[in-house]
Amino acid sequence: MKKFVITLIAILLIQIPSFAFEDCIISSRAKMSNIKIEYNDIIDVYPIVTLMNEKNILIVHPLKEGKTRFIVTKGKKDTAFFNVTIKANETVIEHAEGFEVYKIDAPPTGEEPEFNLDEPPILNERI
Repeated sequence: MKKFVITLIAILLIQIPSFAFEDCIISSRAKMSNIKIEYNDIIDVYPIVTLMNEKNILIVHPLKEGKTRFIVTKGKKDTAFFNVTIKANETVIEHAEGFEVYKIDAPPTGEEPEFNLDEPPILNERI
């Protein structure tokens, strides 16, 4: 009976779909601070601190599907609102003026990349 129950649970767990959420990068020319997220259980937003302590890059890390928004203070006074929709295979961030949004985990297009590898070096032996 135990083997039957364990086998049944294993079959049910195999059928659970897995999701691959896309992380995004938001960059700006001005320093970004004071990040406030509406629903912390959907996304996580944190700044990347560079060597020059610029803090002008944010990483948006999805945790589960849903809709949320977050607010960032740009520079000293400007406030920017970002609406975020997390889907199973896509992260959609509405663009705000003065910011650039890049996707980190872009899914493959199915086409082979066009690049050539260098030939390995040839060892010349003298006799």
